[in-house]
Amino acid sequence: MTAFFNTGLTQQQFLDEYWQKKPLVIRQAFPLPVSDLTQEDLAAFAGEIEIESRLIQEFGERPWQLQHGPFDEDDFAALPETHWTLLVQDMDKHYPPLQKLLIDFDFIADWRRDDVMISYAPEGGSVGPHTDSYDVFLLQAQGTRHWQISDKPLANAVFRDDTDLRILQQFSADQQWDLHPGDMLYLPPHYAHHGVALNPCLTFSVGFRAPSQLQLLDVFSHTLQEQDIAEQLYADADISTVSSSTEIDDSAVKRFQNLLLKTINENSGFMALAAGRLVTETKSTLQELADEFITDKPTLVELDGRFNNGEYLQRNGYLRFAWHNDAATAYLFVAGEAYFVELAAGETLSWLTTKSQLDQKDWQQLRKYPALADVCCELVAEGAFYWPEDFI
Repeated sequence: MTAFFNTGLTQQQFLDEYWQKKPLVIRQAFPLPVSDLTQEDLAAFAGEIEIESRLIQEFGERPWQLQHGPFDEDDFAALPETHWTLLVQDMDKHYPPLQKLLIDFDFIADWRRDDVMISYAPEGGSVGPHTDSYDVFLLQAQGTRHWQISDKPLANAVFRDDTDLRILQQFSADQQWDLHPGDMLYLPPHYAHHGVALNPCLTFSVGFRAPSQLQLLDVFSHTLQEQDIAEQLYADADISTVSSSTEIDDSAVKRFQNLLLKTINENSGFMALAAGRLVTETKSTLQELADEFITDKPTLVELDGRFNNGEYLQRNGYLRFAWHNDAATAYLFVAGEAYFVELAAGETLSWLTTKSQLDQKDWQQLRKYPALADVCCELVAEGAFYWPEDFI
């Protein structure tokens, strides 16, 4: 079984004993250097208008002052020497070499992973004591950060009302450590934590996403509407006389609830379709960058010719891919859209949704399935795959 870093645990043991259950410190999880990225590189990314970035000053014009990027040299020059933090989201997409770090997390479904956020902080830099609603691995890349955490998740966190940040009104640490380059801290959702830079440092946050009940219900209902089903009407053959003609009594509410549950249970076959669309939706902050590779739909003959000429298709790193197959259908999900392909192509979808490049050998495999090959043409048109030569 595959080891979980150098913990002495297998990956499955980590999932069984720690994942969404309790924190874990992993010393020297990654060899040094963790990355060649520098604070100057991060500042340059924060200067791009398409890239989501934030600056947090503990002692700004108001407590825990939050500013949104882009930022220029004058913004950084105006900062104090200590007690501030720069954060840049989705660095795994903006800086592709970071994808190598994520290989060690492939034992968790890719569609569960959100992004790698990178923070730079001088001495004293912090974002305050807070909780996150998602699982996160906090990897120390440079410098040393002091971490304090609670020993159990906070069910009803109370936040300060004098800042735009969700900083805890009260925080009491139960455990604490200093993390050095290569060290990593895993935190399940809702564990209070507070990290303070002891010296200039870079911290990589590998965060995971989880859809909410409302999000899933919304996309499921839209999926049913597209199928033109679930049209059964409310029925009440068991009613009794009412004392008030305007009251919605408890028995009526129960019938509504049962009708909704019946709709879900009778159409469970569409849950995979709805879930696949939901978990592959493109983040709004990445949409503009993702759309840069949209083009005209090529023909199969055009793809044949370009692959035969030695060209390759590059995957659009800003889009999410996933797949599912059951006894009747195979689905490919890309950027919130669902594509139906041959059931026999199910195993092919496994590598199609993970490869960063497609060459002629890959294309020959895809060509065996007419529906899948046509979908590939559609994906080129949508910018999910692109010819690098066309976007130099």
